[in-house]
Amino acid sequence: MFAISIDSKIKGKKGRTVLVVIILALVLFLGILCVSKVSHTPKKEVSIDGKGEYSTVFMSDDEVEQFAKQFSYEIDKLYSLQEVYVPIEFNERYEQYNELQKKQGFDLEPYKGEKCRLYIYQLKDYTIEDKTAYMSVIVLGENVIGGHISNQSEGGEVYTFFGETL
Repeated sequence: MFAISIDSKIKGKKGRTVLVVIILALVLFLGILCVSKVSHTPKKEVSIDGKGEYSTVFMSDDEVEQFAKQFSYEIDKLYSLQEVYVPIEFNERYEQYNELQKKQGFDLEPYKGEKCRLYIYQLKDYTIEDKTAYMSVIVLGENVIGGHISNQSEGGEVYTFFGETL
């Protein structure tokens, strides 16, 4: 916490100018502080034992393609884009889903209640049980915070990006 003291002897145009400059500087400082607090999680690499590191940056089309290629997938097309919330409280099914996330270096626990984007991409030349496969990616800001591979069938298996299940 800090305080600003302005000498009451400053008067006239010079005093008002000084006061305006101080106020503008304070507003700029607070604006920068707010932006830094609101910014999303920093860009990062995720390291998985035995699998090396992979990037979780996800903004441009090139970065999306690169993200998929890290796991030997090729994206055919964007199938769906939705805004979703990470549940505030995890039920048993979501706890299991989060365990899957942990296997690939993610943890949705810190993001409870966060509004995210869910990208679902149809994968090129890849099927699961003779059905088209999809890569679902949960993104907050410009960073992947979770996701999976599936064939979108009701009750079907969900896989990590590495092809593992629980």
